[in-house]
Order: sequence, then structure tokens, then C-alpha cells
Amino acid sequence: LRTCWSYQRFKNSIQDNFNAQAAGLLAPTDWYVVKATEVSGYSVPSAITTYRAAVRTKINAMETAIDNCANVDALITLLTYTTDSDGVSSRPLGEFPDEVV
Repeated sequence: LRTCWSYQRFKNSIQDNFNAQAAGLLAPTDWYVVKATEVSGYSVPSAITTYRAAVRTKINAMETAIDNCANVDALITLLTYTTDSDGVSSRPLGEFPDEVV
């Protein structure tokens, strides 16, 4: 029982780290949303709205993928970067979208 509890705590910790990363990605564009609620006639630019939605979609997918890991080996596989024959590194978990400039 202790092992299961510790593993769940470990998964929660990983999810917390990714949630913090998502919050950090959204923070620079929060002011657009605040301004849209305070200034009549102002709307958030579509590029910003699209980006913010993509970050939220990605964090939800990451949390689901982590939740679905049945054991430590599956979690390690999900988080491990590999490099393909073209030299491109990636991991099954994927990445957050590129930040909006």
C-alpha cells in the first residue's frame, strides 16, 4: 500500500511541476484577458486566445497521460527524450506550444 501511495504522490508531483510550467507560460498574456474584462470594446487578439487554449489543452493531455501510467517504467518512458535519425529530440509526453511573441 505504501508503494502505491508513494507512486501516486510522485505522479502528482510531476503534474504539479507541469501545471506550474503552464501557469508560467500563460502569465505573460494574462493582462490581455484582464484588459478584456475591464475595457469595453476590447477583445483579446485571436493569436493570444489560440495560444492560451493550446497551453490549456496540452496541460490537460499531459495530466491524462501521466494519470494513465500504471507504473514507474511507463512514467519514465513518457518523460524520456529520445533522438531520432535526423537528430530531433522528443518525448512521448510532448511539449507545450511555442510562446506567442
